[in-house]
Amino acid sequence: MVKPSHPGDVPSADSAPAGTRATLRRVAGASVIGSTLEWYDFFLYATASALVLGQVFFPTADPVVSTLLSFATFGVGFAARPIGSIIFGAIGDRAGRKPALVATLLLMGVSTTLIGLVPGYDTIGVVAPLLLVLLRLAQGLGAGAELAGATIFAAEFSPPHRRGLFGSIATIGTYSGTVLSSVIFALFALMPADAFLAWGWRVPFLVSIIVVGVGIYIRLQLEETPEFKQVERRDDVARVPLVSVFRHEWRSFLLVIGIVAGAFTATYAYQTYSLSYMKNNLGITSSIGTLAIAIAAFVAMLMVPLMGALSDRIGRRPVLIAGSAISALFAFPFFMLLNTGESTLIILAMIGGIGIGVPTILGVQGVLLTELFSTRNRFTGFSVSREIGAIVFAGATPFVAASLVSAAGGESWPVSLYVIGACLITLITGLVMREPAPVREQLTPPAPGATNG
Repeated sequence: MVKPSHPGDVPSADSAPAGTRATLRRVAGASVIGSTLEWYDFFLYATASALVLGQVFFPTADPVVSTLLSFATFGVGFAARPIGSIIFGAIGDRAGRKPALVATLLLMGVSTTLIGLVPGYDTIGVVAPLLLVLLRLAQGLGAGAELAGATIFAAEFSPPHRRGLFGSIATIGTYSGTVLSSVIFALFALMPADAFLAWGWRVPFLVSIIVVGVGIYIRLQLEETPEFKQVERRDDVARVPLVSVFRHEWRSFLLVIGIVAGAFTATYAYQTYSLSYMKNNLGITSSIGTLAIAIAAFVAMLMVPLMGALSDRIGRRPVLIAGSAISALFAFPFFMLLNTGESTLIILAMIGGIGIGVPTILGVQGVLLTELFSTRNRFTGFSVSREIGAIVFAGATPFVAASLVSAAGGESWPVSLYVIGACLITLITGLVMREPAPVREQLTPPAPGATNG
């Protein structure tokens, strides 16, 4: 048994009573299921923005312009995410992890459902894209703290020697949500083009109202984490968590920006922009791309926990460095395989990029970000720093990638260089940083010298 480093720490699973083990199983299940439901909503919009939203809400004579405008609304959601991370991060650090998790799921699920009900440009004119942008902003507010909360919840309940594994569970949900959204969207994309454009694309969005109900029920059954309860007992809850983060843990904040650069850029280049690239530049049907992403995401669901568990044995940094190198090396082969137009090779491209390279980084990213911040500031520090990185390296990627390809006369090599540059930022960050917390030791106590401010 690992001796707790401060009161209130969770004992190891090996010595925990059966009730504690049952709690760990419930937390793991709720974390992955809730995250699955949340990111089903998010990636559904990402897929739709590449394939259909431009035609419905931004009709122009040039399909490239329509796609760029559609991707711009995708980026708008990322602009709202830091605001959401501040709001829900403060709730998570002051009122508890549980109420923040319920609120983010409700906001994002309702917004996604309403997107499926907004009439198109041909029906209500300019009001249609305005409503779409407003709902996308609401989606972004909810997404700004969802993954952070789910990851923290699992990690704060986990035994120290399995924190890497538990810290990866919420990330599994991002891929299972991707599988679900990709499969459902691919099935409806098989409809006749006119029917799909008229109403078929809306059905996957409307399904969210059922999905969000299930997710909220699951999360309401959870208890608050022992780590947060201990902060409350010590009366050490931060009054203004964001101020406390910038005052005491700004170095961790900056490290996060570098850690997320590679995975964010590669994910949205491969998973979002590539669908548009195949459709507009290669004439490949959307069903092939979405099917390939679904297969790759299934592979990623297996890779993520393996990498999290590996980090429990060898440390977080070696896994982060390896994932960054793999993702950088695969940037050119990815588009070379797409450019063949062969279905089998397209699937291999998606497996290599989305199923192996990025998940190697993401398998350790959640636990890294959790360990970098103290308990009293963890929700805010994790979510805000991650979402600042998301604006730079995720939300802008589809738009930047489309612009680069257009400027290069349809060639994909500038996007590969763009991905490589972002992955190098993460690789360098991994080389220069220290392990945030010794593996198999408890999560860090409050930051030295921190005051209740």
